Amino acid sequence: AVISNMDEPLGFAAGNALEVMEAVDTLNGKGPKGLRELCVALAGNILVESGLCKSSDEAYKAAEKTLDDGSALKKLAELVKAQGGDERAVYDTQLLPQAPVKRAVISQRSGFVQAINTEDVGRICIHLGGGRETKDGEIDLSVGVVLCKKMGDSVKAGECLGFIHAKNEADAVSGERLLQECFTIGRTPPQMGAVVQAVIR
Repeated sequence: AVISNMDEPLGFAAGNALEVMEAVDTLNGKGPKGLRELCVALAGNILVESGLCKSSDEAYKAAEKTLDDGSALKKLAELVKAQGGDERAVYDTQLLPQAPVKRAVISQRSGFVQAINTEDVGRICIHLGGGRETKDGEIDLSVGVVLCKKMGDSVKAGECLGFIHAKNEADAVSGERLLQECFTIGRTPPQMGAVVQAVIR
């Protein structure tokens, strides 16, 4: 088990298609640093546990190599095709569902991002239709949130904190208000915890 820091979302995206786009970027060696670090830790530990690598150092290097040389992305395309999906979307994420409304969320104050409420970011996705409120509810794959600022970042009043991807303007407006409330902005930068906090074997 890899214990990860959940004081903020691991990457920048929250929402089905938006997270797939970010995952593709990560498999293509371009994803957010924290998400890449966690993926390498997970894959590296699997390589050690399975006996394919003798040490964590060797395993982490092997995992990083697959991200950097494109073989991880190619494997995703193979998996998608094997399950009847359109593997072209792995190489062109614009083929994934796109929300018709995209609304910027603007910071009302200056300072440093001290915290982002991860659970409430997830609740915004549900509010927008990107998750089920009941077991028979439908999921809109296109909606969600993309952050522009993360913990420790400086921000000025008027700067963009993130974007709401919504199916209509009313949802975008309510999502904007909710995302504003997820950010804690203060005068000083926070103490940053490690992405991978512990590994339990």
